[in-house]
Amino acid sequence: MLKFEHVTKTYKGGKKAVKDLNLDIQKGEFICFIGPSGCGKTTTMKMINRLIEPSEGKF
Repeated sequence: MLKFEHVTKTYKGGKKAVKDLNLDIQKGEFICFIGPSGCGKTTTMKMINRLIEPSEGKF
């Protein structure tokens, strides 16, 4: 199980890559992220994999 509550990632200079993300993935579920360039897909995956830490929120 993976759960993000009100997760935000803010980079230097104040740019918010992800803002107020709520995500709940249960065992056995498959998900994919779809969206335009710059919407936070890669940043979200990096937070899931713990390659980067969220600036705010509970995970």
